[in-house]
Amino acid sequence: MDKTIFFFIFLSNIFLIQAQQDKNFSYLPKNKDSLETYITKITNGKISSFASTHHKEIKEILQERKTEFLKEIKDSTYIFDETINKSVKKILTEIYRSNPQIDHSNFYFFIDTSPIPNASCYGNGIFTINLGLFNLLASDDELAFVLSHEIGHYVLKHSDKSLLSHIETLNSKDVKTKIRKIKRQEYGTRKAYAELMKNLNYNFLNRSRKDETQADSLGLAIFSKTKFNKKASISAIAKLDFVDHMVFNEDTKIKNHFNFENYPFKEGWLTRDETLFDIKERANDYALDKDSIKTHPDIPLRVEFLKKGTKDATATTESTSEIEQIKKIANKNSIAVFLDNSNIDLALYQTLVLYNKNLIDEKTYCNIISMLLQKTYESKSNHTFGKYVGSISPFSEEKYLNEVRIFLNNIEIKNVRKIGYSFCEKHRELMNDEPQFSKTAEFFKKLNNQ
Repeated sequence: MDKTIFFFIFLSNIFLIQAQQDKNFSYLPKNKDSLETYITKITNGKISSFASTHHKEIKEILQERKTEFLKEIKDSTYIFDETINKSVKKILTEIYRSNPQIDHSNFYFFIDTSPIPNASCYGNGIFTINLGLFNLLASDDELAFVLSHEIGHYVLKHSDKSLLSHIETLNSKDVKTKIRKIKRQEYGTRKAYAELMKNLNYNFLNRSRKDETQADSLGLAIFSKTKFNKKASISAIAKLDFVDHMVFNEDTKIKNHFNFENYPFKEGWLTRDETLFDIKERANDYALDKDSIKTHPDIPLRVEFLKKGTKDATATTESTSEIEQIKKIANKNSIAVFLDNSNIDLALYQTLVLYNKNLIDEKTYCNIISMLLQKTYESKSNHTFGKYVGSISPFSEEKYLNEVRIFLNNIEIKNVRKIGYSFCEKHRELMNDEPQFSKTAEFFKKLNNQ
């Protein structure tokens, strides 16, 4: 076996083993078979709920969505954390209790690993909540409104209406005319057809201005029947207006973390080298899709609508009992997800930001940072660094994530060796009883002939 390939597999396994430590979630549910049965059941139920018109096309799309969703589960898109699930369930129980007219028997809320603050309704009983959403919200009340909003989409059958509209568009005279025109082209037929189909591709999560306004309205009606603070609906939506400035764009204060008395931080480590930048704009799994988050109408208009709807509501103290517990777990889980995916840059960024905000304890911080420094050293030594650190994009608005990537790219092996040793020495007394940290400290001590 090629040595590089062997090392890549070895390092990936080390990441996986270390990320497993203290991890309280899994990527597969305990009841995997029953979950597949559930998804099959709701898919068949949704297919049968449509009239016979365009039944074949609808069935094909819904079956494809079912297959894709099951694949996403197997591909570790979702996590199954009992503590988070229990906390979310408590909030949902209050919504259901206050709204007995809503049939929630087929509802299932999945926790998506994405750090992007968002939640979604698929229209068949499946909802998703991104890990990143928990970090954005400040109270149980705000989370309750977001969930009420998504339930509003379900009750209003927005996904069903969107699917029917899509099918009708595909079968419209205009589209059929375009297809005939493409077929008559002498050149570029395949490309033109692919482009047309790309523009007509159906997305279960696309929402129109009208859909969002309606979901806000019904969501507020659902939310207003609960014990939660009605004014929280305003703050929950208002926060989405600042999302594009928050995701991977919080200052990591990276200089403070890697500036040591015996080995000061070098300004050159953060100097932008244009050769490091990927000049091709490309899709990014973690890139912020502003339209998917903020969704038209613009947030200020939605906030004004909610203000009118809650003007007579009495402001009460917001509850944080569940959201605070969820946040602590979600923050640690987000780092574990990045480690499992062998993303040194994302794991480093998230760890620094969370530690700066006192959202992870110092021992967790020291264990993760020391381990990431060791992985950085090993991957640079074995020329596999590019597999673990994303490219730096000049098109990205993620200033501080790019800064972390510039730092990781600029530090040479000799720098990592000294940074690792200095970091471990600085925290040695605190971490004296931590086996993982002690191993890493010994690793860097030997490298520095100490």
